[in-house]
Amino acid sequence: MVKISNREVVDVVRYTDSKIIIAEKKPSLDAPDGVMYYLLNLKTLDKEVITKNAYLMKKFGSSAYKKLSEAISGYAQCDAAILKDKSVFIIFPNGQCGMFSPKGEKLWDKTLDYHGNTVTGLARDGDYIWSCCKEENCVIRYSLDIKLSVDLRIGSRESATFSEPCFVSADEKNVYVCCSNRLRAISKSDLLVSDISDSLKGLKRFYRFGNNSLICTDDGAYISQDA
Repeated sequence: MVKISNREVVDVVRYTDSKIIIAEKKPSLDAPDGVMYYLLNLKTLDKEVITKNAYLMKKFGSSAYKKLSEAISGYAQCDAAILKDKSVFIIFPNGQCGMFSPKGEKLWDKTLDYHGNTVTGLARDGDYIWSCCKEENCVIRYSLDIKLSVDLRIGSRESATFSEPCFVSADEKNVYVCCSNRLRAISKSDLLVSDISDSLKGLKRFYRFGNNSLICTDDGAYISQDA
């Protein structure tokens, strides 16, 4: 693994097939909102500082980003998905979520919870999203409709399938779940759960981009590239 940052990563957005945008905490005079944004080339690991607007445009879409970012605070803290019709779904760590039109107008909002406990995170799966509930040791797949209907759930308070899941992400094949003691994956094709690693200490976030893994831990961020 190659260490690419000593700071806390608060968001990651795909820019192209070979580049990602990383938002990291850096309280300083040149970052009044406490966040810095840069492009990381996944092939060369070169970094390039970019503007906040470039980040917002990729995260929320070119038509929605300006109005949407004005309507919400802490836009680097939420997860977002641009849907087929260019509408945007967002969710914050406290479970607050909402849907916005392609032009950034709020369509509806609500708060997700499961048995009264916070549900958070966003891993895209076609017309569904996956989120996790740390207190209930489970991940949940929701239909992307105004009711956010529960499609299925994996794990439970009594189950060892997921131990205190805190973050979810997805690529074309899998949903990745960061747990207190390991990194696990749910196959999108058959819903089988498997271990990716049980040796990543202090794991906070995990993303998979092609042959590259971005691993965010208590002491910074790393890139692992397949041979």
